[in-house]
Amino acid sequence: MTITHTTETTDILDTGAHEDERRLSDPDPTVRAAALSSLILGGEAVRGLGDTLAWALADADERVRGIAATALRDLPEVYLGDDGVRALLLAVADGESDVRETAGNLLRTLIEGAAELYDQGLNDGETQVRIQAVLGLVALRAVTEVAHAADDPAREVRIAVAEGLARLADPAGLPVLEELLADHDPVVRMAAIDAAADLGVPEPLAGRVITSVAHTSWQVRKRAALALGKADAEIAVRPLIRALRDRIVDVRRTAVQSLEQWAGDRPEVVTALTESLADPDPGVRTQVRWALA
Repeated sequence: MTITHTTETTDILDTGAHEDERRLSDPDPTVRAAALSSLILGGEAVRGLGDTLAWALADADERVRGIAATALRDLPEVYLGDDGVRALLLAVADGESDVRETAGNLLRTLIEGAAELYDQGLNDGETQVRIQAVLGLVALRAVTEVAHAADDPAREVRIAVAEGLARLADPAGLPVLEELLADHDPVVRMAAIDAAADLGVPEPLAGRVITSVAHTSWQVRKRAALALGKADAEIAVRPLIRALRDRIVDVRRTAVQSLEQWAGDRPEVVTALTESLADPDPGVRTQVRWALA
């Protein structure tokens, strides 16, 4: 059996297949089972069949789920798009034992089969091809493979890696994000800071985010101050108070914005914000008054 993954989901094209697809939503499980069986008879000529089968693993009827699982195991060639991969991931998490086993085996086969293809993509001379390879690996939740692109010479690829690791939210990706938080390119570093914020600034990344509050680029400092608003108070408060004295107005405003959530229960935050009522910028002073209100 060959399982191929594409980042574009195709639709079932022929008229008969369209009718079968409509019947797949019929309230009668017998009708749904018949429609699925009809699609399976069309085999690989039916575009979008792999995705349809993957979603049928979540059908409420045991017979329909069984037909889908058997077809996914037995068809000689199955194409799965991003939609189908999402269905398999859900089946692995929530399905019954047979469904979980089928979905898990398919995902493993996808990752193994795609590894060589995406490895070639990650080494392609075109930046856009390498970005697409990263996106494909993210769709497959292949954290280790995504991490391989973290040292790509193109900033766009490294940004895609940071964004992808945030989407995956896998602890295995944290060491790579930690490296990207120290990237020499400020734009990449900001993408990594955003990723850390999306993950709640976990402890392994907190030190690099805090360091970024003192970066030479004010845009990086602002992004770090914003990210710290997603971190625990014990981690975030002290560097944010320092950021209230930043020479750039936008950084100070962002620090106030992040600190506001702790103004009600952290005396040191109240003290620091009160001192900022003397800030030379009227916008900062207004924002501080709102934070203290």
